[in-house]
Amino acid sequence: MAEVIDMELNDEGVYVPQRSNTGLWALGSITAVGALAVGAYLWRSRKAAAEVVGDGEADEAGDASSETNEEPSSGSSGGETVKAGGFTWKNVRPLPRPADVPGFDLTSNWGTTPKDLRPLFALMEEVSGIEGSGRIFAIIAKREAGFVATAHNSSAHETGASRRAYQNAKGRNQPLKYGVEAGEFGSGGLFGALAPYYLWTGVQEAKANAPLLKSRPEIMFLPRVAGFGACVYMQRLLDNYQIDDHADIKVGWASPSLLKKGRGGDKYKAVRDRFFSDAKKLGIDLADTSTIPAKLSASRWPGVLRVFDGLVGELPTPVEG
Repeated sequence: MAEVIDMELNDEGVYVPQRSNTGLWALGSITAVGALAVGAYLWRSRKAAAEVVGDGEADEAGDASSETNEEPSSGSSGGETVKAGGFTWKNVRPLPRPADVPGFDLTSNWGTTPKDLRPLFALMEEVSGIEGSGRIFAIIAKREAGFVATAHNSSAHETGASRRAYQNAKGRNQPLKYGVEAGEFGSGGLFGALAPYYLWTGVQEAKANAPLLKSRPEIMFLPRVAGFGACVYMQRLLDNYQIDDHADIKVGWASPSLLKKGRGGDKYKAVRDRFFSDAKKLGIDLADTSTIPAKLSASRWPGVLRVFDGLVGELPTPVEG
């Protein structure tokens, strides 16, 4: 069983491991797999982000590294080596910093979104061409993962869903190198992706060139790679389904079928209500059209492979396995 890490919101608006004993996390069956190791990776870029975005001092990166005993090292291609999900990944690009999204407003209408993750959501918006999506991604990440990059839902219900997803779709999709593992994985990452569908990200457009076909499902614990999957999913929802407002995006995140035969039903309404509640609690004003257009559009979508290059670059791979 994966280690379970309690997380808490610190004074800088960042979710960090609690110093108390480990135990069940607030999201029930969702656990934070390797949260301490990835925490060192996140803290590595927090100081620069806090100096530009925040009003106070940055968190103590050295303290976080001393707790994990895992300081990321430089990868062979300029990326970092990071431990996540039981694997050591090479070629992991650092978490985006404010300098990576020059001119993007990282202070207005973000509420309590962790300051070290705002540049990631902003970069996702810029790379995807979906104006206003950054703050929507933040609301989704809060609901799906509590902003924990290594959140993992391996409950019986969720693994049953991932198993069915793999069995039902493997015959009509490109083969997955780790399809069986994906089927037994459940869901996870910042955006609560169901593992088989996540690894098939981009097959509709890029077919055999979809970037994640040979990857392990644990790659979704790397924030930039999770962001790539979320951008593609957002684009597909906007271009292929009736999306009346921002809440409909979250409905599609829960289940695209709710946007069709389930539209107007109890579950549809419940997901929408939770989305509006999440936005309010996070402190993001959905009606602020200066930061979020009334309706999002994927008309400037640059393509799957360009989005992958802009967010991920070289595909991270396990050092072994």
